[in-house]
Amino acid sequence: MMPVGTTLSRWTMSYFGAALSYLLLAECLLAAGVWTPSLGITEPGALAIVHAVTLGWLLLLMIGSLLQFAPVLTGNDRPASRFDLIAFAGMVAGPALLMLGFHLISLGSSAAGLVMIAASVTLSLSIAAVSMSLSALLWRGRHVHAASLIVLVGIGCLLVTTALGALFALTISGLVEAPAVVAYGMEAVAFHASFGLGGWMTFAAIGVSYKLLPMFLLSNDMRKAQLVRRSSTLAVLLLSTAAIGTPVAPDFARAVFLSAAVLFALIVAAYLFEICRTYRARRRPALELNTLGSLPAFAMLGLSVSLLAVSLFLHAETRIVSAIVYLFVFGWLTGFGLAQLLKIVPFLTWIEAFGPLLGRRPTPKLGELVNGRRASVWLGLFYLSVVGAAIALCLGSDTGFRMFAVFQTASTFALVVELVLARTLANVPPRIKSAPFHKPALFVAAKPQR
Repeated sequence: MMPVGTTLSRWTMSYFGAALSYLLLAECLLAAGVWTPSLGITEPGALAIVHAVTLGWLLLLMIGSLLQFAPVLTGNDRPASRFDLIAFAGMVAGPALLMLGFHLISLGSSAAGLVMIAASVTLSLSIAAVSMSLSALLWRGRHVHAASLIVLVGIGCLLVTTALGALFALTISGLVEAPAVVAYGMEAVAFHASFGLGGWMTFAAIGVSYKLLPMFLLSNDMRKAQLVRRSSTLAVLLLSTAAIGTPVAPDFARAVFLSAAVLFALIVAAYLFEICRTYRARRRPALELNTLGSLPAFAMLGLSVSLLAVSLFLHAETRIVSAIVYLFVFGWLTGFGLAQLLKIVPFLTWIEAFGPLLGRRPTPKLGELVNGRRASVWLGLFYLSVVGAAIALCLGSDTGFRMFAVFQTASTFALVVELVLARTLANVPPRIKSAPFHKPALFVAAKPQR
């Protein structure tokens, strides 16, 4: 699946482990009632959970994936750096500091500002370092696969999201007190979310999937990468224009923002059409766990983006928009991420453990590393829980939301257990693990493998 000569990323599993820990933490907080539909979405507890999901879970998941698969996308290796571990540590510590800062804000502590600044600096430096490394790699390989440029658009959105987040941290800390800047910070929340969820996370996921899904499905390459790249660039330009124009021409900025939302919906529609074509053209008759488990995520992507575009035009209530965003974040981004991890983790584990033994002794099939039947049950329960939680959120039911949050947390924990079992080769018969054999470490590739 990976080109000969491509190395296994040393830190990808570390990113995945930290990301899953943040996801479980956020879901546990929801299940415990730290935030419920009756509370405002600007409450410190809500903001802590939001950033645990977006920065702790989704950012770490995507960066970990790109460290491994950007070389596959471009056909070039990414040189290892002694700063990789420092950047990883910063990305893990940053969301924790941010959550601490929001907690201190809820307590009215004077230390909140300093903690928020520390979080902002830590995240900004770490994100900038990794972004520059990945951007250089993707730019060098832009002619190998057009999807490289889609991921580059996503990384650009990540940097804008980080800059807006730093602005919020400066205003919260009190270091910036200019009324105009503070007012803009309040108005820019929608742009912060749009650049982050739509620009960075969705475009990056689309770009990577343009290479991985045909590879996993044994299908032809998806052909609309150039169209999606041009359209995504235009959508980002429209969103940037709206963000810049908001302070001086709010009505014009809103019109441009709505135009960007419509274009984003069209991009998603084109992408989903490509997905359908790729699934139908596959040469692998039976769908595997990751490709079958991604179908609900694609459905929720189409549903949530369509509903979100309509809600923006109709000025829908906050709870309705929140429910749609919940479906987008957990149904699409998280569901797709978990489904792909059920393939990626066993795949990377197999490469490290059994790749060197291929042709020299019997090796297990890739599918034997994970219990597909059991994992599919947990993944199905996860999707059902997300839909239930979104409906409860739309109805404003605190009890219903917490109940489904508990089910969602339990199913996520079960999936994490399945991933750990796959990584530790617990499902592989002992006779296959006899010497000579290298058992992979849980979180780190022992050394670069070729």
